[in-house]
Amino acid sequence: MERIQIPATKSNLIRLKEELTLAQEGLELLDQKKEILINRVSFLASKADQVRKEVNQRLLRTYAFLRDALLEYGESSVQATGLGVKSGESVVLRERSLMGVVLPLVRIDFPPHKPQYGLYGTGKSMDATSESVHKAMEVVAELAELEVGIERLMAELKKTLKRINALAHIYVPTYRATIKAMEETLEEKEREALFQLKQVRKKSRKMGAHR
Repeated sequence: MERIQIPATKSNLIRLKEELTLAQEGLELLDQKKEILINRVSFLASKADQVRKEVNQRLLRTYAFLRDALLEYGESSVQATGLGVKSGESVVLRERSLMGVVLPLVRIDFPPHKPQYGLYGTGKSMDATSESVHKAMEVVAELAELEVGIERLMAELKKTLKRINALAHIYVPTYRATIKAMEETLEEKEREALFQLKQVRKKSRKMGAHR
């Protein structure tokens, strides 16, 4: 096991033990952060699946209305009508933080839906297509919010796991090995010092007895 190259002194031993305690506390905090991130990613992924299904359903309805409009009015009329539509939506972007990760909050605000094209060459299928597009955009915005949030949380989770791995498998074992070796070295030095002290006392007693 690799050790920190540092002189074996009591002050260094105390410092290493303090640093080991901090590393272990940091490891516990990172473990807690990991669990929170995993739970949040799992929740958002489940929600994203539901929203994605809703997006697909709304888009299918939109395509169905568009197909009816194409059959009824023709491609050129539908294209001309589509180019003239301005939905007037406004996108509101906000942010919130989770465990230091900035997550987006997306909302699309639409004005009350009113057909903005002339009556000539248009009808129910065109209106339905326009309204269906608006409804689809609402959930598309929600899906974008969820997917960006998941991507950012996953990136932070990878960083957290990397730090946990470094602490658990490199730093903490290295500190423990260094502390153990230093304690053994200091104990050996103490035994040597005690032995030498006994030898000195023994010589002193012998010298006193010869006087």
